Amino acid sequence: MLNGVAHPPRSSERCEATLDISLDGMLVINASDQRSSANIADVKINVGVGSTPSKFTFPDGWLFVAQPCDELTAFLKQHDQHDWMGKLEKNVSAILICCIAILALTIGTFTHGIPWLTDKVVVYLPDSVSKIVEERVLVSFDEQLFEPSELTLSQQTVIRQRFEGHLRELGIDGEVRLLFRSSELGANAFALSHNTIIVLDDLVQLTKTQQQLDSILMHELGHIEQQHVMKTIVRSSLLSLSVAILTGESSGVIDNLAGIGVFVANNGQSQHAEREADRFASDSMWQIHGTNQPMIEMFELLQESSEHEAEIPAWLSSHPELSERIDSLKSSH
Repeated sequence: MLNGVAHPPRSSERCEATLDISLDGMLVINASDQRSSANIADVKINVGVGSTPSKFTFPDGWLFVAQPCDELTAFLKQHDQHDWMGKLEKNVSAILICCIAILALTIGTFTHGIPWLTDKVVVYLPDSVSKIVEERVLVSFDEQLFEPSELTLSQQTVIRQRFEGHLRELGIDGEVRLLFRSSELGANAFALSHNTIIVLDDLVQLTKTQQQLDSILMHELGHIEQQHVMKTIVRSSLLSLSVAILTGESSGVIDNLAGIGVFVANNGQSQHAEREADRFASDSMWQIHGTNQPMIEMFELLQESSEHEAEIPAWLSSHPELSERIDSLKSSH
């Protein structure tokens, strides 16, 4: 005999009851002056997990709820009703295996699942999204980082016309904007999320040949062609949301999403994206000039100009080491 509570059919009423399990092949609920019986085979049994109660649902709608006890455990075992989850809770090996599986699934989600989903999302994003992001980032840069370029309009025009000629030679359709700015950020260039490349005056002044500047513009063009900025924005957003879901902590997520565009463009692309852009630039230089030597020379100039700067650990840098990139270019083709 099991003690518990019972609920009459189509009613929220709760009453003390017993479940007679001693009859051969039959179960009987006794609740005050009411009684319900059914063949065991017709009763739906939901086995409780761990310390949660088990539920017996009779064909006529009666529900009997029994707390865990030795009699209930013996009955369930006798009728091949197993509390698999409860057994797992007490099985150290099973717990360890589950933890490893969950950890592997979590790592796989972050290392493979989110990158895969990122690529799919970016493919279906309308151009208007990347354009809006670009416009807002450019406004922020102009307010906080950049000053008007000190290059003459003639210098800017020559660089633009040369770049546009290279685009036609590469068979790239669509307008790519070159904007010139002055900044204390040094010799640098930035690809934004839609179709804009920002070239800083110090970079132009550092180059000794037009071909060297071409190589940097091709590198930034590679970022645009591969949609690296939008991929990083989407991936960062997915990572933030995933962490919020896993930890239950959502504070700061909106602020993080809002600042991602500026953060990404200001801090450069990931090392993987940089290597992809290097390959694109190297291939383009071979197609345009028949060699990638000017790109090697450009990286050597950048390496010399940065020797006085403090070295940071490789895992903190968003760019591969320049020496590594130079060696990779020398070994290509």
